[in-house]
Amino acid sequence: MTPAKCRELAVRNHVSLDPALFTPDGSDYHYTDFLDSVTRVYYGIASTLKTGADYEDIAYDYLRRCAAENAVYVEMIACPAQAVRCAIPYREMIDGLVAGMDRARLDFSIESRINVTFERAFGSGDAEVSAKAERDADIILSYPHPYIVGLDIAGGERNGDIPPFRAAYERVLRDFGRPLGVRMHASENADARNAREAVNFRVTRIGHGVRIIDDPAVLEQVRSERIMLEVCPTSNILALQDFCPTYQDHPLRRLYDAGILVSINSDDPGLFKTTLGREYQIARDEFGFTIEALSDISRMAARYAFAPEDVKACIVQRIDDMRQRSFSAPRKGPGMAV
Repeated sequence: MTPAKCRELAVRNHVSLDPALFTPDGSDYHYTDFLDSVTRVYYGIASTLKTGADYEDIAYDYLRRCAAENAVYVEMIACPAQAVRCAIPYREMIDGLVAGMDRARLDFSIESRINVTFERAFGSGDAEVSAKAERDADIILSYPHPYIVGLDIAGGERNGDIPPFRAAYERVLRDFGRPLGVRMHASENADARNAREAVNFRVTRIGHGVRIIDDPAVLEQVRSERIMLEVCPTSNILALQDFCPTYQDHPLRRLYDAGILVSINSDDPGLFKTTLGREYQIARDEFGFTIEALSDISRMAARYAFAPEDVKACIVQRIDDMRQRSFSAPRKGPGMAV
């Protein structure tokens, strides 16, 4: 959500926003560090969402901006706990997102689907975390909308924080009524052991996963099992000042050269002052990826999408058409994104 959209929704829903949420000129969000951005600022932004129509509005606006950079497919993350915090029915939240996605498809020819996520909860112990996960599982299973294609665990990672979700996670996979893609965030804030825990859940994609570069055994396991890392360079350098304070320190290129499957992602573009297209531009300018390599990365990302096979086939065809039509010509601005 852009700052302008945030203020628009606040007026619509009679929400008083703390002026400290924004920079003095109002053009951006203001935060002191990464933790402040994903707590105080995030919750301030989310407080403006009161109805399914609000979710339709932000989904449509986001997909419009993605399509303007030639994105052809987006998987967004929806969190049942957010519906609880917004005090609106989960079904209304999902239906709102879907309405925005359908409008964006008609207006901009961009496809999109939803991953639903368990939220890492820092309770007093594994039992409390498991209980909250079971609550989220009940919510997810209450409305298995066809646009929901993947299951996630998201939030700030800690070593040992994935196993308490196993019972609830596997219950959703078992009872959802159709197969879901299996993914989770791991080894961004926590070390490579966190990714090993994710691999034990038979994931096909890991959100971030960049710290596996420090553990040759986990790196080889991810490579040999052909698990894709969803890498978010700008988000990582903002969040991981102890690990990769600059693009030059970021392991994206080393992971790719080691044979790890990667996709290029924006994480939360509103908070982290980036876009999907800009991350492709960064991959070219800061990491030396050619346009041809980036189109190959996009093609592989499409194959690893959780969308139905007919949708994936169309996405791959669009990437191939764009590559044939445009990639041989000089380009300026963001690279083609998927």
